[in-house]
Amino acid sequence: MDISNWKNRKLEELSLLELAYAHLCNQHGIRLKDGNLESILPVILQEISSVRYRDRSKNFLPVAGAFSVIEQIGFCYINTEKPKFTNDKASCIKKSLHYFSGLMEGHSDVEALYALRNSYLHNASLMAKAQFPKKPSYYFQYDNSLECMVQEPSVPWSGDISKFKASMTTFINPSLIIDLAESVAEEAANCLEKGTLEVVLESKEPELYYRYLKLTR
Repeated sequence: MDISNWKNRKLEELSLLELAYAHLCNQHGIRLKDGNLESILPVILQEISSVRYRDRSKNFLPVAGAFSVIEQIGFCYINTEKPKFTNDKASCIKKSLHYFSGLMEGHSDVEALYALRNSYLHNASLMAKAQFPKKPSYYFQYDNSLECMVQEPSVPWSGDISKFKASMTTFINPSLIIDLAESVAEEAANCLEKGTLEVVLESKEPELYYRYLKLTR
């Protein structure tokens, strides 16, 4: 997208897709006639990058940030080249992975990542007990040596702690979750360039601006 003339335009003159560009592709701010337009997305990605290899901050913070990026993309956008997600009320993280990664709806990795996200952000735990029948429960452990993002246990866990065994552990590679978040954001930007990105926010331009953008004067 050509933004060379944005310095001569005011914020209210930008279209919905131009605001999406400012959200997804705005690394250092974009100069407008009435100020500098900044996005929260690159800030989150930069902060993830700055802490992911530090001993005192590499475990919880970058993975929590990665989930927020994935969910933010799924909250805002869909990829019109992909089949429509069947459940409109599903979590934005599931929609995001469906539209902007190779993990399609119903994939076991999606269910594991969704469970980890909930347990992580609700109570900073690596245990996720199913809330509904026929849904899996998980006891997660990190393993940065894994070549895959999620390694399912040899024996599924029912959620009954008294019956838990080590063989029921689900191993995850947190570095690959962070990489996944970066690739989801990148794919959304690619879809914008290809013309296959649709903004699904209910209030369109005002909501995209007030949620994720800021004009500094």
